[in-house]
Parts: sequence; structure tokens; C-alpha cells
Amino acid sequence: MKATVLAFVVAAMAVVSSASVQAGVVFSNLTASGLADFSSATNTDILANNWIAAGFTTGADALELDWVSIVAYNNDVGTKTVALYSDNSNKPGTLVATSAATTVSTKAVYQFNFSGASLAASTKYWVLPQVGLSWYVHSANGAPTAENSSGFTNSGFWASSNSGGLWGPTVLNYTLGVSASPAAAVPEPAITSLVCLGGLAFMRRRMKK
Repeated sequence: MKATVLAFVVAAMAVVSSASVQAGVVFSNLTASGLADFSSATNTDILANNWIAAGFTTGADALELDWVSIVAYNNDVGTKTVALYSDNSNKPGTLVATSAATTVSTKAVYQFNFSGASLAASTKYWVLPQVGLSWYVHSANGAPTAENSSGFTNSGFWASSNSGGLWGPTVLNYTLGVSASPAAAVPEPAITSLVCLGGLAFMRRRMKK
């Protein structure tokens, strides 16, 4: 009986653990680290009337966004943030989350950290830097691609010349790295029941002794 209960528990734990995905950089054209600068000197300023957004579609797993990295410099004053938006007909829609503020100065790779920003599975999102940043073009004009078998895909780079009103695609591939962690696992009801039944059986066995 004890061996049967243990088998149930082990099986349930195996199913739960099999749903986890690898954490780390999931989308990048800044190498697998998401932090290597191979951008050219070409850059575009994010101004009040010139917004640039980078789109990506997540893979089959729900994740928590850790940070976004871009090659930038501060063409304004003060610290800057990066925002994450949902998709609205292939353009930025509703604000999902805003990063912590990061001090940007010279041209370099900067990380913008997020907290509590959930990424749903198989869903399109847009990254939009705050006005006052200059976003560089990747030297090989290579678009970001999936890292760590994340299944992420590039959804293109879109620009708005009227402060987010009308959006249109741009052929340029800006620098971007995205790092994420597995979302907190919520056991399926069947798995939870299996574990509970196993525990009850084990307790009954102990009480009979």
C-alpha cells in the first residue's frame, strides 16, 4: 500500500514538473545573453511625435517578464522607462506594465527591469521605450529570434509619427533582448486530487498500524 501511495505522489510531481520551462533570455538579437552590443551607429530618437515599438509573440508557456534590454542612449534628461503593451490589431494597444526607471547616458546596452508583468502563452506584445531615448539599429539588420527554445517569434517593428495614433511597419530591426521566468505553476484539478487521495491513503495506512 505504501509503495502504491508513493507511486501516486511521484507521478503527480512528475506531471507538475514537466510543465516548467527554462528561465532566462527568451528573445534576442543581442546574442543569447541579451546584453551584447552589435548595433551600428544608425539610431532613431523616440520623440513626442516619433514612437517606435518592437513586437514579439510568446511561445506555448506562460511566463513572467524579468527585463527588457535595448541599445540606447539618453537624448533627454533624467531616468527612463520601457513599457509593455498588449496587441490591438497588430499595433500597441493597452498598457500592461512599465519597467523600473533606469539611468541612461552613453550608447550602451541597458536593462529595464519589470516586476509582476505576466506574459500569456501564444500572445503578441509590444515593447515601447519612453520618449527621450535613442534606439539603435542592429548592425546586421537581423531581427530578434527565440532563445532557449522559448518559441518566441518576431512580430516586427512599427512606428508612429503622431504620438501613437496611426502605426505603420518599419523595415529596421532594432536591438532587443527579453528575459523571462516560468510563471508560478498552478496544478491541474486532476493532479491536485491525485495528490490528496494519495495523502489520505497514506494517513489511513499509518492510523491502522
